[in-house]
Amino acid sequence: MAIAFVAPKIPSPLRVILLGASTDGWYQASAEVRREQILPAMQALFNEWVEMGAKPLATVDDDLFMVGSPGSPDFTWYLIYDVPSAEILAAMIHRVRADRDGVRLDRFMRLEAKMGRPFFLIEPTR
Repeated sequence: MAIAFVAPKIPSPLRVILLGASTDGWYQASAEVRREQILPAMQALFNEWVEMGAKPLATVDDDLFMVGSPGSPDFTWYLIYDVPSAEILAAMIHRVRADRDGVRLDRFMRLEAKMGRPFFLIEPTR
């Protein structure tokens, strides 16, 4: 059976994978700071993204077989979302820089976004 490759089109919504990792700030923070400040700020961030229209689809945290700062690859957790627009994606990234009750998450984590489309051989075209 022949399978035709369809030239890519920019989908709506955008399929986005956010690649994340803890930085030295996370590892140097006390357990209390992590529990009382950083993790609640991260939860608030993820809730804000949903309020902005991002729809979480899947996550992977690869901490089962590694500890410490990531080496190669440079990331340890991966968040897959459908996002309404590039503008919203940029705003989602910017929210990592925002101050939440004295906590700026960019001191404790790094985040990078890649956008594309669902893989045509696994997910049907929308």
